[in-house]
Amino acid sequence: MRTVITGEAVQLDLPAASVLVRGLSLMIDLAVYLAAYLGILLLFGAFSGTMAASLDPALTQAAMLSTLILCFVVAPVTVEALSRGRSLGRLILGVRVVRDDGGPVRLRHAIVRGLLLWPEAVLSMGLLPLLCGLLNSRGKRLGDMLAGTYGVLTRQPQTKPMMLPVPQRLSSWTQIADVGRVPDGLALRISRLLQRLDAGGRAVDSEALRRSADQLAAELRPHVMPPPPPSSTVEFLTAVMAERRNREYRRLVRRQERSARLGRRLHALPYT
Repeated sequence: MRTVITGEAVQLDLPAASVLVRGLSLMIDLAVYLAAYLGILLLFGAFSGTMAASLDPALTQAAMLSTLILCFVVAPVTVEALSRGRSLGRLILGVRVVRDDGGPVRLRHAIVRGLLLWPEAVLSMGLLPLLCGLLNSRGKRLGDMLAGTYGVLTRQPQTKPMMLPVPQRLSSWTQIADVGRVPDGLALRISRLLQRLDAGGRAVDSEALRRSADQLAAELRPHVMPPPPPSSTVEFLTAVMAERRNREYRRLVRRQERSARLGRRLHALPYT
């Protein structure tokens, strides 16, 4: 998961596509463009066979070169620019090319990427984009580095919301505890740990998960006041996250009610 700050100061968490996924999508695209290129050559060969005496050899070579450029440069650039970073291979594998700030690609980005597609993927036998993708944290190839783009995954597995209740022995403490200072990054890590609990809400069985819970609890305690009463680590984490969720929900409900009251007042005013 990569954090991106857009031009509007909005923080986005966009998962970068791996080198394997991007390589598979590129192979699908190249197969489609190669099939289109061979199909045009077959049609051109059938046409030139009937008019072999009237065709100039230089004109034939120019037509074949133009077809090559059309299929492997113009077509990828056009498809990527019109679809805002998509192609057939990326559509199948759920990948989209975006700018480094998370915005959609433009024509200039597609042109830079399209011009470098042939020397990268074909002339280097795929070694250059593979090497660049392995050395880059976002799996960028050389065309992405020059264009300022990278591939992101648009399909994410659905996760069930965490609906763990506040433990009974900590319910009184959560009513007076200050949990609003918990950082969002720490809260996300705690939520992921709690989601690994089974549906019955039993304590963590794995030793590795227990150590992770103890470490997260140690990071969480400085952000929570007053200190919690004696309880297990998992109960402490569950109480804080459940109360934090409940307070966010109540805050959202109050905001919606204020908006509804304001809307009713505005519609009740006489129009002049």
